[in-house]
Amino acid sequence: MFIRIFSVALLLLLAGCSSLQVQSDYDPKFDFTPLERFAVVYPRKEGVTTLTQSRIAEAITAGMTRKGYTAVAKEQADFILIFHTDVTTRREVTTDFQMVGFFPYYGYGYGASMTVPIQREYEYDEAQIIIDALNPDGNKIFWRAATTDRLKSFDTPEERTVYINELVAESLKTFPQKRKAP
Repeated sequence: MFIRIFSVALLLLLAGCSSLQVQSDYDPKFDFTPLERFAVVYPRKEGVTTLTQSRIAEAITAGMTRKGYTAVAKEQADFILIFHTDVTTRREVTTDFQMVGFFPYYGYGYGASMTVPIQREYEYDEAQIIIDALNPDGNKIFWRAATTDRLKSFDTPEERTVYINELVAESLKTFPQKRKAP
């Protein structure tokens, strides 16, 4: 019984510590029903593709396929998914209160103790993936998801791939599931 309670408490604690944020938006007038085929397009510099871009494109393709859509060439697509990445350095200032003096931890008795505010400044990198769904006829965005998280470091390519898959899966949660024809 103790292990179950401890496991649930640990899970809630870890969930509360997550820095992952997903914001999505869509055009309420857009009809998602006829959509079946998609293509993933992303910016490339003179034909060079980074490993991260490839992993993101593969994760988007896998996620959309699980939702019931079919990956095709750009020319055959009913809609296009474009993604962008960005890394920003953020600064966070926190204030801790520390007790100093003759009785720093007891709070009773005689002595000179007081609480002093201590400010600490932290810098960290924040990564963002923005996924846009566009109508190929007018290049008009009809759905967008922006996922932001603290940039993490990984020891292996497999860890990076798993993390990217999780980020993209969270991003695609609000994209409608393909409805099967009756």
